[in-house]
Amino acid sequence: MDVLQTLVPAVGWALLHFIWQGLLIGWAVALAMHVLRRARPHTRYAVACAGLLLCAALPVASVITQLHAADSGVSSGASLGAVSLIPSFISGADAGIVSAPLLDQPVLAGWEAVLRGQLPWVVGLWLAGAALMSLRLAIGLQWVAERTRSDRYTVNHYWQRRLSTLARRAGLDLHVRLGVAEGLDSPITAGCWRPIVLVPASLITGMPPELLEALLAHELAHIKRRDYLVNLIQSAVEIVLFYHPSVWALSRRIRLEREQIADDLAVSLLGQPQMLAKALSELDQFQFDTVQLAHAAHGGNLMSRIKRLLRPDVEPVSWKMVVPLLGLCAASAVFYVQAAPKPAAAPQAAGAVALAASAMAAVADAATDLPEAPEAVAAAPAAPAAPAAPAAPMTAVAAAAAPAAPMTAVAAPAAPAAPAAPMAGDAIHSRINIDGVTILKGKRDSAYALVPLDRSRMTIMGNTDDMLKVADLRKTIKGEFIWFAERDKSYVIEDPVLVAQAFAAWAPVQKIDAQMKAQGDKMEAQGKLMEAAAEKMRVNLEANGALRDVEQRGREIGRVAVRHETIARRLEQVALESAALPASDTDKRAVLDARRTQLQAQLAPLTREMDAQQLGIAAQSAKAGQDMGQALGRRMAELSKPMGEMGRTMGDLGRQRAQAQRQAEQATQALFQQALGNGKAVAATPSA
Repeated sequence: MDVLQTLVPAVGWALLHFIWQGLLIGWAVALAMHVLRRARPHTRYAVACAGLLLCAALPVASVITQLHAADSGVSSGASLGAVSLIPSFISGADAGIVSAPLLDQPVLAGWEAVLRGQLPWVVGLWLAGAALMSLRLAIGLQWVAERTRSDRYTVNHYWQRRLSTLARRAGLDLHVRLGVAEGLDSPITAGCWRPIVLVPASLITGMPPELLEALLAHELAHIKRRDYLVNLIQSAVEIVLFYHPSVWALSRRIRLEREQIADDLAVSLLGQPQMLAKALSELDQFQFDTVQLAHAAHGGNLMSRIKRLLRPDVEPVSWKMVVPLLGLCAASAVFYVQAAPKPAAAPQAAGAVALAASAMAAVADAATDLPEAPEAVAAAPAAPAAPAAPAAPMTAVAAAAAPAAPMTAVAAPAAPAAPAAPMAGDAIHSRINIDGVTILKGKRDSAYALVPLDRSRMTIMGNTDDMLKVADLRKTIKGEFIWFAERDKSYVIEDPVLVAQAFAAWAPVQKIDAQMKAQGDKMEAQGKLMEAAAEKMRVNLEANGALRDVEQRGREIGRVAVRHETIARRLEQVALESAALPASDTDKRAVLDARRTQLQAQLAPLTREMDAQQLGIAAQSAKAGQDMGQALGRRMAELSKPMGEMGRTMGDLGRQRAQAQRQAEQATQALFQQALGNGKAVAATPSA
């Protein structure tokens, strides 16, 4: 009985204090996520996990502190009279001492007495809620156990061999079982030490093997990271702190980042982000809620994951960030007033507390969504990229040095290190290529599709509804055709002459795309040569003590290269936007020309600085004193020269492509008007 009389108040006060503690943690993590929106998902995942662990640690520490204080006969300061925002883990702090009470002592004592009398009810309700949440977890575990019984699934030896091969490539020492089960909507993973991947039978029979392999690579990433065990720990924290919205928001964020990390690991295993994106897109038709205890491939906001794989955007500044900022400012006001040493400041303190309380009340309703950063806003579309001609289908040009880098309309010259992704505001043009099907994002009134005989090579500019319309047309039209929208009406062109003219209009763009891809391959090969030479130089310089200076110069040139790459990408985006403008829009074109001139002026000194730094590295290496070091330094200088020339060539190709794209777009639009005038454009039937 004595233990209960001590434990119940300790737990009750810990639960009550965690209300404001959890809000502060949630607001802080929300701001951290906003600051880290350009960082790798691993970093955001670590921050969110740290926030959730802190949420679990604070109530436990509070209970332990109060129990220890009760055993010692010292006031713990856990009641309202202590408003000690950070308990006694601060060295030298006495949690029972308050320098300046926020409220008059009689009022504070009255509130404390009321709450102390309700503590048994608070703890009782908390136990009831925790019991229900535990039952929910037990039901989920039972569901997983039932699904993973050997008599509930069948073994597919072919896919078991492919999964084992993938596991070895991923560096997994565990034997991962594969089962084919009915009644699932996506592959799921369960088990820590004897993991199993369950695949729906419908996917085995209905999905292309390479796409299903991409989903299995995603599941293996979860197994490699022990996400099933981490998810169980996460569920335990949710049970204990089920009543706080910040805990649920943090859990949602953790699951989202976990899926993105698994996507990145799967892409590193496959080497093709578009393959996983297409697999997730195919999986979309099977999507509905599943038990979270077993990791499913469609978790973590499926469409946003597809978008991130194909074109990662930077999340913009959102008004929602005002809420955690306001909350933290209110908490800071409380801290300041609480720490004020002068009793005469009591009236001002009361005013500050009233202001803080009103501010926190105004934002309390939005607290559940705060720790989760806002979804990135899609960039404004511009003119379409080149369509795929039937004779030589076009493929998107990816950044040469980064297989998982975003796919853009014009690939930036690749440095030996992968460049940073461009800001969302710079992503004016969107073009995605998935297995030959080029998807363009543009204005609704300019939607169109060019469909050659090879139906796997198709170009679409429009939204999801437009894609569905074209898919229906492909079922009824057997030859080449063009679909386009004009004034809320849809038309089809099947005339062979006009269709051939449309494909021919984009042939110059396609030719430049091939040249840019070849140039990108050369730059990638040159970058590998430079990396190999740099590694040899590093070993040599380390032997004679000159490595530190060379590494410092290398970091400097790396920083300059990142800035150079960022400006180069912005310059290409300006060129694309300029190409998309109509000839009559002279004002906007003048603005873009001024912007281009400004960016070129910024690019020139960076190029000179990179050349100077490279020469400096070569000179410093030559001074290392050994013949091998001198030879490697000369080799590095020789390898650096072609890279600059390749970069200039790539820039020239980018400008040529922008001009060719503009001409092709104008020719295509003129062809549409011609077809409308001579009757070759036929209205698409409702059945189509």
